[in-house]
Amino acid sequence: MLLLLFWKRRTRPKGDLSSASFWQRSIHLLSKIGHSNKLFRGPEVEYWVGPDGDKSGIWPYLPFQSLPDGSHSHEENFCYFTLLYDEENKCAPSPVSSKDEEGNVVEKPNMDNVTTLFGIACNRQVRVSEIRNMTSDISRSTVQKSVVVVARKPIFGPIKEKLAVVTRAYFMQGDFEDRQIIDNLYENLVQIFSHKLDESDLNIGMPLRELIYRLGQSVLVILKALLLEKRVLFFASNTELLCASQFSLVSLIPNLISHLEDCGSPLLSKYETTLKKPTSLRTSDRNSLLTFMGLPLQIFADGGVFSPYVPLQQLDEIKSDETRYFMIGSTNSLLLSPKQEIADVVVNMDEDNVQILNTDYKSALTLSASDKKWMDTVVKAVADSWDEEDPWRPKGLGFTGSEDYIRVQFEDYIINLLASVKYDSFLTKRAHQPHMVRSNIEGNPIKLYNMEWVEEWQKTNNYRIFNKFTDEEIFDIVEPKHMASSPTNIDVQRQLIEPKAVEEERKAQQAQQAASGGITKSVTRVFSSFWSEKSPSTANTNGSSQSPKSQSSSRISSPKPSLGTHTPGQESQDRVSLAESIKTAVTNGSNDTTATNSETESGSTKEGYFAGWSRWAASKRRQLAKSTVSVNSTASTESKTDQKE
Repeated sequence: MLLLLFWKRRTRPKGDLSSASFWQRSIHLLSKIGHSNKLFRGPEVEYWVGPDGDKSGIWPYLPFQSLPDGSHSHEENFCYFTLLYDEENKCAPSPVSSKDEEGNVVEKPNMDNVTTLFGIACNRQVRVSEIRNMTSDISRSTVQKSVVVVARKPIFGPIKEKLAVVTRAYFMQGDFEDRQIIDNLYENLVQIFSHKLDESDLNIGMPLRELIYRLGQSVLVILKALLLEKRVLFFASNTELLCASQFSLVSLIPNLISHLEDCGSPLLSKYETTLKKPTSLRTSDRNSLLTFMGLPLQIFADGGVFSPYVPLQQLDEIKSDETRYFMIGSTNSLLLSPKQEIADVVVNMDEDNVQILNTDYKSALTLSASDKKWMDTVVKAVADSWDEEDPWRPKGLGFTGSEDYIRVQFEDYIINLLASVKYDSFLTKRAHQPHMVRSNIEGNPIKLYNMEWVEEWQKTNNYRIFNKFTDEEIFDIVEPKHMASSPTNIDVQRQLIEPKAVEEERKAQQAQQAASGGITKSVTRVFSSFWSEKSPSTANTNGSSQSPKSQSSSRISSPKPSLGTHTPGQESQDRVSLAESIKTAVTNGSNDTTATNSETESGSTKEGYFAGWSRWAASKRRQLAKSTVSVNSTASTESKTDQKE
């Protein structure tokens, strides 16, 4: 659903947006925000479109989130952020409890019906000289405004391009009073995102390759810090890079980006109430497997906050005692000051480095030798396929080094970690029962993950939830191991990510093998028949008994002795006859193979698949035809030589 905001507090509900239909859709809000030209007013909501009337005052920090610090230094910029919304009371509660001067809780917000919404803002600025319709409130040399979409899920990738085009066109028309193009955007987005979204939709537009390329092994350090529920601060002068990098990191934990309902406040922990321990498993269903393995790990629930951009006005909420851990982003260098001391880990995207400020965690966050070995493989895959002109896609558009490749690698790493920690618990409980140890598992794989980190992780809330809602012996489903000691088979990874493409490739390969096999068998029959006719005595020269298969083999592999019984003229005729027989066999064999495969695959294979292997077979026929011409030419030359002699 969408809301559009304007300073005149003008509301424009669109269509039938009752509460029931409203919350079934993905888009919640679209707003337009601009800087007031009056002194000390700052950014303000200017236009609003939504289903529940004028709600422009329920999010006091929305203008500051939409026009972040430093945005004036960019012609166009994007910013992502989170908001709280009470679905029943149509309001936005405070993320933390209100306290008096002595620190006593005065009022704790009711979070029973509260969820987290996700905003994306596109802000631009234009010179006053380029504005056709000047209004009385414009007094500065430039005008800066932002168009904002708020959705129930972080669907930033699909929305971003549309939002950028509309915002650019809105500025180019030179009349900010004409908002028809923004209304059209609202209606279009509501229509497009009325269906259910899956995880792949939410992963679009995440610069995951760039994150690995810039930070290397440190990406795993940050991820392990999040699993330990530490305070992580991202800093960058570019808000789009700042925010998208954090969502890229979130996307590395399977299914987490689809379940961030509790990330907007440290008081939210509703997701756990919906969980049940799985009693069944469909191994062919990825979502069923992930659920069985206890994923997603809830690293922001009950005390945690995820806010990819935090204006200075929100710092008090971040510093609240109720906010025990977080991942937040800022473009203000004041937060990097040692005096702030708000973070345990600082990720500076401008300098591409990660600092562990809290020395108590340095040892736990040190990567193990196996961690480093595995990350070297991932980083190398990205670096080797890096294309400066197109950093989003690997060179050659291959799988290795792609974003899907990276996510599969981290998914397997996390699943193996979960299986390993369960196996470690199994060994601890059955230390007095050595016969219970799995013979197919070598040692205790959890030791490869840095035991100090593992022990700290087992104290966290996300581990408690995982351990509570998973089977004690999930290691019987997924082998406990480390990626460095047993790298994941790439074919299996691609089967999970691109099952249709892999299936089509498999069928194409089978068709090629069938075509090749048919031609080979036809040629083999020709050779066998030809040489048996020319030299029957070679079938069993020593009088011993041979099977038909061995007879055929001997005739094909050793045809030369039979040539000794022929005259030169007969030999050249034999070659011509053999070439013609091969050409006929290949043509007939190819046609037979085509017919056979057409009958077998009819109705289940795409037209492009037939065209692919047909082109291959045609190429083979052309090559054999050329060979025939060569044989004919050789035979003719030898015949003339024989006549001269």
